[in-house]
Amino acid sequence: MTRTKWMRLAVRDPADILRWAGAQDTRRLDDFRHRVIGGREFVSFRMVPRYAIEIGTSDIIVVAHVKAGARQRLTAGTAALARRTARRAIAALRSRIAPALIPTAELYQFAAPQRSSPSLR
Repeated sequence: MTRTKWMRLAVRDPADILRWAGAQDTRRLDDFRHRVIGGREFVSFRMVPRYAIEIGTSDIIVVAHVKAGARQRLTAGTAALARRTARRAIAALRSRIAPALIPTAELYQFAAPQRSSPSLR
């Protein structure tokens, strides 16, 4: 069974991730992945250090996320407020506009069915 060592890293700037990785005693960095989830940046990569790891694996998976600064929080809050306001405005407009009448097929009144069997007459 192979084991994996995971490390979580929180940074203020995406460049700090590489600065941190460069300051470690690493042999190799690979498998970089960059994602933006819910407005937050996540970077994950595999780090193979030059030193021995005690749990029986040769690499560490690092998942780093960028802490939201004041500007990013303000931008995200403003965007959320704009979306909410737009949704409410559209809902208000839809409730005021009467639905268009769509012409449908006319219903015909058929005469009641009559018994035409000769045995019942």
